[in-house]
Amino acid sequence: MKNKQPVVLSIAGSDNTGGAGIQADIKTCSALGAYAATVITAVTAQNSRHVYAVESVSPDMVTAQFDAILETIRPDAVKIGMLPTAEIIRIVAKKINEYGLKNVVTDPVMVATNGDSLTASGSDMIEAFKNELFTLSSLITPNLPEALTLMGDTGIDMSPKELCRSLQRDCGAKAVLLKGGHSKGDRVTDYLYDGYNLQEFDLQRIDSVNTHGTGCTLSSAIAVGLAKGYLLPKAIKDGKEFVYNAIKHADNINVAKGPGPLNFLWRDNSEAIIKK
Repeated sequence: MKNKQPVVLSIAGSDNTGGAGIQADIKTCSALGAYAATVITAVTAQNSRHVYAVESVSPDMVTAQFDAILETIRPDAVKIGMLPTAEIIRIVAKKINEYGLKNVVTDPVMVATNGDSLTASGSDMIEAFKNELFTLSSLITPNLPEALTLMGDTGIDMSPKELCRSLQRDCGAKAVLLKGGHSKGDRVTDYLYDGYNLQEFDLQRIDSVNTHGTGCTLSSAIAVGLAKGYLLPKAIKDGKEFVYNAIKHADNINVAKGPGPLNFLWRDNSEAIIKK
């Protein structure tokens, strides 16, 4: 009898450089032993320096991708990344609810690592996230700027711990992982709040410019852990360790000028990497 490989459905935009988005999700799932199916929500022209263009996939095509996948594949977990418009957010929420998909990890991507916008702006985006999608999510993984955008003026004077608790209560998700990568200092601390307990995940900050796609990679790695049946804290701990090492070993690859991608294959034989 064959063992079933865990399946993660990635719903996100395409990054043509391969360091973030759908491409990062597929690489992360593959590196961690899961199978990745995909629903592409947008096509981007970007690199680690700039986002030059974003083109949304039509709502009908997003719907068709969902239906085609679920006809033959049942995901064990779902990772949601870039959703370019409020309409697409509502469609994704509708399909997740329709198919009863579980273990949903939502990364509310709004800007790229380089700071450029990836989605439409406005209160309708925030309302669609909160009222439609977050209530179906097992976990949301905002960074500090995204959390402040979601909370508005009420979050400005809050500590990270207070912001994490308030966001979980406000958004309706089962749990919030507030990422601390934008904070200052030698340590990076993420906060997990599930409505009952606050847990901290602390790691040494790595001095590296090769951080393109870190948020996409972390949320995908967490989804893989949930697809394997891990409890949320273990899925997060393992996911953070994977990303930490992918950044730590990113200097071993040389594929881009300026800021580069993570090393998704850091656990593989280093001899397979050609150094120039």
